Amino acid sequence: MNCLDFRRDLLSDPLAAEPELLAHEDGCPACAGFAREVRAQEVKLRSLLQNVSPPPGLAERIQLAAGYEHRAEARRRWWYSAAAGVLLAIGISMLSLWNITLERGNIALAQSVLHHIDDEAHHLREAGPAAAGRVQRVFERFGAELAGDIGPVNFAAECLMRKRNGVHLVVPGKMGAITVFFMPGEMTAEVVEVASERFSGRVLPTAWGSIAVVGETGEALEDLGERLVAAVRWPTPRALSGSGVLGRTVAVDGRVGQEQDG
Repeated sequence: MNCLDFRRDLLSDPLAAEPELLAHEDGCPACAGFAREVRAQEVKLRSLLQNVSPPPGLAERIQLAAGYEHRAEARRRWWYSAAAGVLLAIGISMLSLWNITLERGNIALAQSVLHHIDDEAHHLREAGPAAAGRVQRVFERFGAELAGDIGPVNFAAECLMRKRNGVHLVVPGKMGAITVFFMPGEMTAEVVEVASERFSGRVLPTAWGSIAVVGETGEALEDLGERLVAAVRWPTPRALSGSGVLGRTVAVDGRVGQEQDG
């Protein structure tokens, strides 16, 4: 074994005790000195590794960090729960607000119908019957046409209902006159009950708006509203909106003025 082989094998295992290594070390003073230095460093290194101790307070720092992480995780869960609760509360509030708005809108619509009947109560005493041509002309001004028999009509005119014009009919009933309002553009999502000390009836939703049918309390209205809806063919809501009928105010001029409420 030469010196190069000796030093290479010694560096790979400083504490090796193979016969060839020991024989070369005994016969080569230079390699013997090298071997002593290498073995001394190896022993010192192994001693240091065997006596390694953690820095002071390391365990406490680990426990503290774990506590912080636990509290942070708890706070995150609390914030997630709180955020979910807030979103749920907002959703419930929005739904409640929508329901209240819808309910108030229905109440306002029912009250508007009753107020209009009271304001135009003298039409309930119309003897009729109104001319068939007059009834047809009132509907034609909205782009609508009679598609069936609507029965006898005592009074027919265009009227202003809230912010939109509509058709006001008075038809005979068994207990007295029945008021019918065709209200294009006055949309409602459900049937709205109309009731006062004297009158009762309903507002029915349609594809083009709604229709109110109101008579004396106790009047048998049954399917009158549905029958009248089927008897009149209305243009689409888009066509109504584009025609200017929905938002116009009542004009008083010539023949038009004569056919309006008043």
